[in-house]
Amino acid sequence: MSTISSKPSTSSDACRPSWDDEQAGAVPTRESTSVTDATFAVSSMSNSSESGPWITGSPVATNRVFSYIVAYDSGFAPNPFHGLLTLATCKPRIRQGAAVNDIVIGISSRSERIVYAMQVSQIIGFDEYWADPRYAARRPQRDSPRIVNRTGDNIYEPSISGYRQCPSFHSKDDGSEDLGHKARDTGVDRVLVSERFSYWGGSGPRLPEQLSFLQIGIGHRVNFSPEQIAEVGGWFADQPGGVLGAPAMWKKNDDSWRQP
Repeated sequence: MSTISSKPSTSSDACRPSWDDEQAGAVPTRESTSVTDATFAVSSMSNSSESGPWITGSPVATNRVFSYIVAYDSGFAPNPFHGLLTLATCKPRIRQGAAVNDIVIGISSRSERIVYAMQVSQIIGFDEYWADPRYAARRPQRDSPRIVNRTGDNIYEPSISGYRQCPSFHSKDDGSEDLGHKARDTGVDRVLVSERFSYWGGSGPRLPEQLSFLQIGIGHRVNFSPEQIAEVGGWFADQPGGVLGAPAMWKKNDDSWRQP
């Protein structure tokens, strides 16, 4: 069985698992010419926008947009699986500042491609995230043969002393707590939950020229003009929904990202 090694000693290594074999890299999506319609229909089964709470092309109402670099696209932060996309760890300033209906855009390291786009549907605390049975599938199973079960971001169990950090991509190699990650994650008691999202992972589309203003280096951007916000909303409305590709840092030949 492959093992996980998360290297949590510094913030730059957040959410960074490494497998004992090759990573997947880019995986064909709907836009790829090398994948047939039949193949895509199977890979995106139960994840298409037609079966979600919206229809592709339906209007998107938002007053604010965040953009940032997804430094480690592992399926952990954000976690796009089990019918929702959540941002429960990392990016404390975005989690602190975001409101319901805001759009968050995650971009690749050189601002070349879009990793994911989400509209915030709900914001909850870690206590509710752990206790609500709707989010139980998002608890990590570190030794599961299915990689998708290891990526769970519902990792903070309430305890008398605060929270217990479950073995996860934010714990140490031996499964013990990483206090640095724990303090940074729980310092902002907010989990962003999205029902309307498009997640491409390592094979996302190039950042459209009309959205070049989303480009970012360190940190995040949020102060966009009303015209720019409208441009993002119009673009997002036309995107297919659900999990459309594997995370860039996914184990090669593991297709559990397709679910269920």
